[in-house]
Amino acid sequence: MLKIISKLHITVLVLILIGIIISMISCNTSCDNKFTNLLGSSSIGGGSGGGSGGGGSGNIHNFPLLFDGQYPNDYEEFLSIVPTSDSGYFAVGKAYDSSSNIDDALFVKLDSNLNVVWSKLGSIGIRGAFGFENIENNNTYYYACGYANNNGFFISKLNSDGSTNKIIYFSNDVTFILPYNNNTPGIIANISYNPISGSGFNIAKFGQDLNFKWIINNAEWGEANIITSDNKTFLYFIDSNGDKYLTKIDVSSDDVNDVINSAQYYQITNSSTNLGFLGCLGDYNNNFYFGFVDYTASPNRYYVIKTDNNFNKIGEVSVSGRFSVSLVPVSNSDNSILILYDYNNSKLNLIKVGNNLAPIQNMDFQVSNYEPGNVRFIVIKAIPLANIFIVPGTFNNNANNALVYSFDYNLNPPCGSLTQSNLTLNNTNDISINTNPPTPSSTITSGSSLTVTTASTATTDYPLTIIDACPIN
Repeated sequence: MLKIISKLHITVLVLILIGIIISMISCNTSCDNKFTNLLGSSSIGGGSGGGSGGGGSGNIHNFPLLFDGQYPNDYEEFLSIVPTSDSGYFAVGKAYDSSSNIDDALFVKLDSNLNVVWSKLGSIGIRGAFGFENIENNNTYYYACGYANNNGFFISKLNSDGSTNKIIYFSNDVTFILPYNNNTPGIIANISYNPISGSGFNIAKFGQDLNFKWIINNAEWGEANIITSDNKTFLYFIDSNGDKYLTKIDVSSDDVNDVINSAQYYQITNSSTNLGFLGCLGDYNNNFYFGFVDYTASPNRYYVIKTDNNFNKIGEVSVSGRFSVSLVPVSNSDNSILILYDYNNSKLNLIKVGNNLAPIQNMDFQVSNYEPGNVRFIVIKAIPLANIFIVPGTFNNNANNALVYSFDYNLNPPCGSLTQSNLTLNNTNDISINTNPPTPSSTITSGSSLTVTTASTATTDYPLTIIDACPIN
């Protein structure tokens, strides 16, 4: 009897060890994926006080999903979805129903089995744009930003149960926020161009309790960016002579003068008088991927540039039209997948590109009925996981349901069909980066203190029904 029990114990221990090994392998392919795409850390696993967990690697057969609200005329959209430390997900978007007078930001927490843990209306206004999870002193909080219809723009901090911890409002447009990592983590916010007031581009820092730290008022952060593991991020700056610079700053300091004085400038050469900066689309294997758009071209021309860690350019591709853009790595290779939503043709194009970003033949496809949210940001918040990448948005049918779609790295959907695309992706060399640039005639500067209003409006429940989205085309 003792021998039988001993063998059983050994068997159980072996099974546990196998489970641990599998978990470690999964974490190595998911938690420690060094391609950072809109998560704010050079490792998806996150560091001290920040970042999102690498969960979801086992859910490759569970996406895509549609999310339907509780009202007959409702409309839901997701603008971002990020993995969380409990192997679940946090999604941010919008819910609208004219008959029920609902027009509000939508916050949704999913567990590891993709069940809705909680679904909340922000009670703050029109839409939510981006969100992330943050771990602070072993407590879990969720942050989101967006447009508050009656109060300007917001950053909202939620408790682990989805209830409101704190909300701040201000007049500038906040389209993107990220956590940074050090002993006192907090938030970096893109205070972007406001079409209502016509204000310029800024980047602001807040503490984890959303108290204001500083603002830089004459540089563009873009709608997508990263914060590296050593707390660096990238700005686009035009000096007093009109010269363009890719600017690297350290956001860890609470002294804005330290941030300005330590900034590094790399001159960009391009003929466009109106070159927009989408941000750094990712950091993978010590290579950076930067997105730009030339608004003077007709139609607009979108660029993705790949550089090494010293900003030597490796490759460049461009495409003309009107797009939302994202880029994810192909696991265990130097290839990447460029994601382009074509507004002119209402198609999601997936294009696999090689190490120097040159398109790989026969790998460009279209997915119909997908939209990256009704607010039409220039950047799709696509997220790479261990075996798949996921894209949030809306399924454009009569119901207009919020959607999370997925593909593997061979561009296979879990269901439905893909059709060949006619989109032309060009291997170009229109933008150069000077790794030994001249000193700019002027530098980034600090702005005045941001006027912030604090509110404590409570979130409210918004029941969602999950619908299997297969087939979706």
